[in-house]
Amino acid sequence: MESYATFCKPQLTRALISLGLNITYHRAAGNFLYYKDENDKEIPVLDLLGGYGATLLGHNSPFIREKIKRYLDEETPVHNQFSIKKPAALLAERLNELLKEETGTHSDFIFCFASTGAESIEIALKSAEFTRNAQLEELGQEAISAIAKISGGKEIVLTGEQRQDLQLEENASAEEIKLALSAFTQNRLDTKPTFLALENSFHGKTMITANCTYGAMYRHYLRRMKIDTHFLSSEELNEFAGMGEKANDVFNSWLWLPQEENNQIILTKKPFRVVTAFLVEPIQGEGGVYPLNTGQIGEINRLKQVLGCPVIADEVQSGSGRCGFLVASSDVGLDADYYVLSKALGAGYVKIGVVAIRQESFTPGFDVIQSSTFGEDDLSCRIAHDFVNFLHADQRHLLKKVTQLGEEFKTQLNALQEQYPDVIREVRGKGLIWGMEFHDVTHSDSYILQNIAVQGSLGYVISGHLLCGSHIRVAPSGSAANVIRVEPSVFLEIEQIHRFVEALSKVCLAIRHADAGFIIAPMLGKKDLTISTDHRRVESPQHDDDKEADYKVAFINHLISASGLREVDPSFGIFSDEELTLFVESSTFNLATKPFKAARIRSGNGKSVEFTLYPLTVTSKMIKKSLEKNDLGRLRHEIDVRITQAASDGNVAVGLGMFTSIITNNGKSLKNPPISVTTGNALTVGIGIEALQKSIADRDIANMRIAIVGGAGNIGSVYAEILGSQFQEMILIGSSNHGSLKKLDTVKYHIYKNIYEQFLVNRMPVTGGLAKRIADCLSTMPIDYLIGKANVGVEIDHYLNQHYPTQTFIHTSQNISDIEDCDVIVCASNASEAFLSVEKIKNRAIVCDISVPHNLSDEDVLKRPDIKILRGGIVQTPNNDSLDARVRAYLKEGQIYACMAETVLLGLEEYKGNFSYGNITADQVIDIMTIARKHHFTLSDIKENSSL
Repeated sequence: MESYATFCKPQLTRALISLGLNITYHRAAGNFLYYKDENDKEIPVLDLLGGYGATLLGHNSPFIREKIKRYLDEETPVHNQFSIKKPAALLAERLNELLKEETGTHSDFIFCFASTGAESIEIALKSAEFTRNAQLEELGQEAISAIAKISGGKEIVLTGEQRQDLQLEENASAEEIKLALSAFTQNRLDTKPTFLALENSFHGKTMITANCTYGAMYRHYLRRMKIDTHFLSSEELNEFAGMGEKANDVFNSWLWLPQEENNQIILTKKPFRVVTAFLVEPIQGEGGVYPLNTGQIGEINRLKQVLGCPVIADEVQSGSGRCGFLVASSDVGLDADYYVLSKALGAGYVKIGVVAIRQESFTPGFDVIQSSTFGEDDLSCRIAHDFVNFLHADQRHLLKKVTQLGEEFKTQLNALQEQYPDVIREVRGKGLIWGMEFHDVTHSDSYILQNIAVQGSLGYVISGHLLCGSHIRVAPSGSAANVIRVEPSVFLEIEQIHRFVEALSKVCLAIRHADAGFIIAPMLGKKDLTISTDHRRVESPQHDDDKEADYKVAFINHLISASGLREVDPSFGIFSDEELTLFVESSTFNLATKPFKAARIRSGNGKSVEFTLYPLTVTSKMIKKSLEKNDLGRLRHEIDVRITQAASDGNVAVGLGMFTSIITNNGKSLKNPPISVTTGNALTVGIGIEALQKSIADRDIANMRIAIVGGAGNIGSVYAEILGSQFQEMILIGSSNHGSLKKLDTVKYHIYKNIYEQFLVNRMPVTGGLAKRIADCLSTMPIDYLIGKANVGVEIDHYLNQHYPTQTFIHTSQNISDIEDCDVIVCASNASEAFLSVEKIKNRAIVCDISVPHNLSDEDVLKRPDIKILRGGIVQTPNNDSLDARVRAYLKEGQIYACMAETVLLGLEEYKGNFSYGNITADQVIDIMTIARKHHFTLSDIKENSSL
């Protein structure tokens, strides 16, 4: 629904669309969710995601539904706050009984109720801090009392360490010592609390719980809140647990407490707790499905004893029967003080969370300040009570079934991992929560899979494939995108496990053989395809010289059209142009890409450059739409990202190819680029002019008429300045946009001024063509005609119009039909698609189409074999060095585009600063052509076919 994207989740909706996960479910029952396809046919989807663990009984459990109906018919209270709530009491009593039995605890628990898992974890943390605060208040009173007893009547003995901590001189008085001790004590007691958690942990997305969650995406933006959480790796856990009491020096703190001894007052260390709590998930679900092993559990228990901090067992996902126990902690021996339950506890219907606090860890008064609007509501508590009893009925029948199904998953998934050890890195889990971690595919033979890896979306793409291709619903772990997580219901059938494993095995085979097309196909509506085993990387030519290149340069390009993906990744040969367009346009949620393997390009003088493409996966049409809407922020950001990456990779220059130069306003929108930047426009113009001159070498240029389409633009204007004066007459054609004629006139005035200064002021020799005609006309102009005139070009134009009204020199127009009588047409517009009509082109005309994309379509060219087409910008490398075959497009071996060649030349020249940056000049074109000749980069054979 568009309204969901508009009003609820704009960015997430884009991501769901890109992954084929944008489905609206209208019904749910048992192990299935249902949606309707485009033909209004109901499609069942096997749900192995299970509400991230919430639907242990499946969707809309009939047993619970009947209970709910009864409770609603009985008009069960929901909002009866500030009263004695019997359902909450009965649920707490039952949970207390089961927890004591499972954990072997003798004392009772106190229960706090909430609506969600994150809220419940927050309550547990608040309770732990409430208790710690009470202990600190007590310690503070003890310290104040002890300090008050200090007097001058007894000798006060201080060690050097104590004097340093208290910042006291050797002869400090008793009163000074008391003041220093008081300040020191208050400062220490005000120390911010610390939370301990494990790497890969996930504890929620509220303010505090997000700061206790390991994934940076959940907490980075909250870093200024200064909530201090120490995430322990397995190695650190082992190290700190083995330190014994010394671990207190790392995490906790102490006071100097005065006491009397042998008629003297001495200061002794009084430790106190800084760590509020140690948060532990027995099975880390969101972090990648990591069950804690017995060694880790033992270390957690030891560290807890040393630090004196409570352990909060986060059982939101692993508890409530998901692992075959009420709390998974009980099966592994975790000595927890708090147990937090939620998700499945609501039986898939209601939202409920419960914090069970050991009585000895509970501080009276917390129950007075803690409340939750929906916590303890009678309806949720009654349903949760029924759920718990249902799990444990018939001698824990359902919990035993969880274990049995878990063993089946373990057997099947481990067998799959053994079959594909190169694809599946590890299988982890317990009961009905399992994770399959896939190997990184950054070095796959498929460039598409490489980019999926760079984007951190492999698990999401696999989920999209399984949903669209096999109607199976899974999802990756949010903090571990290479891990596919399954959390099915206890009523899952063995055949459904086999169905899932079979579908997953096909994905594994496709990954093994780099068949990205097979994986993506279902998301584009293609199903029942056969996996190809022939997709292997086509390597660039290797040189005998294995030494490092002398310089490294980068080049940022983009797709001209989505069809180019067939060359980039052969497995995409199965898709039509329309399907590829859909793929590219729906995949813009994440534009991160991996650079292509570098090509080695050598100068004719012996130096070499490592040339690396940093692609941008958008098409020319997509960029054109962004230009029309002036919505360039994101594209500019992506270009900035690639430039920064290129700089960090050691490149000395970066080229902006095709539309990337337009997006960045010829590079000027870039903010302080860390390396030299060029658009390559200067060499593009120079090589294009050389190609055109070569193609008309056998004609009388001085009697020919030339049109520059896009003459108001920078490229077109430079063509006009360098080339136009050689023709008899020139037409500058601009767009229909307001202000285009004014820009064309500016170009015309500039050319007039240049001709005047070159041939009349500087007395350079002039041959036939427009330059000679204008020079001859201006030679009759009075000597003082231009003296004191602000704009020489404008005055010359006025003079020519006044004195030679019947002659045409440079004509400006917004009418594309004016190309009709032209012998040469230079196309330099920025249109996103072809727009020239071959019917308007003169017989045997020469069209130099350097636009990207071309202004004259290949289809129209075929209709007019008499027209000579030049596709400028193709450069021959001195040693026939080539790009990776996957990105050559229409280039032949030994060819590169001129914009690429300019980037290479800047590297070879060790050029400092930006070159073709902003508007280029004719002088720049001349300079870069000189550099090209120096390194033996030449015009390739005149290319008449499309290069794009």
